[in-house]
Amino acid sequence: MELILENLGKKYEGNWIFRNVNLSLPSGSRLLITGKNGSGKSTLAKTIAGLILPSEGKIQYKIQSDILTEDNAYKCIQLSGPYIDLVEDFTLEEFLYFHTKFKSFHLSVNELIELGYFVEHRHKYIRNFSSGMKQRVKLLVSLLSDVPLTIVDEPTANLDEKGTQWYHELVKQFADTKTIVVCSNSPFVDAQFCTQSLNIEDYIIRK
Repeated sequence: MELILENLGKKYEGNWIFRNVNLSLPSGSRLLITGKNGSGKSTLAKTIAGLILPSEGKIQYKIQSDILTEDNAYKCIQLSGPYIDLVEDFTLEEFLYFHTKFKSFHLSVNELIELGYFVEHRHKYIRNFSSGMKQRVKLLVSLLSDVPLTIVDEPTANLDEKGTQWYHELVKQFADTKTIVVCSNSPFVDAQFCTQSLNIEDYIIRK
């Protein structure tokens, strides 16, 4: 998916979080969004994903030469972040099958469970998962969903070194053709594969 941001801005209670963000991201690109905590990375991610509306400017989503309408764009986007909750009253298997009602996966549910090293936990309720296990579930759903745009906010939060290597391997093997946006406080860990970058602090309106 090609992503175009034109003079994008967002403000809360009269204060601009960011303003005049212009970006053209070709299909299959990898974008890193950096900035300190509280600088607006997650707000930009949620705006790109369509969870919140911009205060000014516009976002254009294109697949080949077709421009997607707002009503259709959300079907082509998957967002993962610390603020995105899993359905914790489901078992892992139930949750993955539930997700297929909305978006399909590149692999079967059984293959996903094996890929995430969850074979022994497939019938465990997600509320009983550790924070690292929950993060692996979020990354599985995000990177293996059959959508052209994936946005991952702080992808290695709660992951140990082995989990971080697993995440990088997921991107390498299964997200080869996706457009990926990564928001990170630790870019050398989270986004080694990104080829473009945007520092959100360059778009903060300072008084």
